[in-house]
Amino acid sequence: MTDNNKLSWADFGRTDLLPAGHKLGEVGLLFDKIEDEAITAQIQKLENTKKANEVAEKTAKAVKETVAFEDFEKLDIRIGTVLECSKVPKADKLLQFKIDDGMGGRTILSGIAAYYPEPEKLVGTQICFIANFAPRKLRGIDSQGMILSAESTDGKLTLLQANTKIENGAAIV
Repeated sequence: MTDNNKLSWADFGRTDLLPAGHKLGEVGLLFDKIEDEAITAQIQKLENTKKANEVAEKTAKAVKETVAFEDFEKLDIRIGTVLECSKVPKADKLLQFKIDDGMGGRTILSGIAAYYPEPEKLVGTQICFIANFAPRKLRGIDSQGMILSAESTDGKLTLLQANTKIENGAAIV
């Protein structure tokens, strides 16, 4: 070796730096083997963190244009109990609700099937709906109102429900 065991670039490639018979130290692994399950878990953890960061960065949508209070008063928003709820055949997004509205019942279709994969579990819940929209035919079925939902910043829809039992047909004021 060179003076004081220091190497320089000029020594690169020399084969006489170690004396013959020199014993090397104990050999060890530089890296542990990483199993597929550990990689999958780390990828999932990163994806979850990314989603959480995206949700945290989102803010509520901008407020729509101002409407007169008199226009709002025209809406007839009520409470009703879900009697039946099922997916509409050949329609991926639609659920068909049969609602006890306190006035003889009504059918309302809503495009929330993606958020309620087991619609039958909604039977018995009290939901908010707009009662005075003109009937609208969807997939051959008259929809007699509109069910109210809230949309989170990540786009998920959640039905607006009464938090205490109230009579069907009660107006929301």
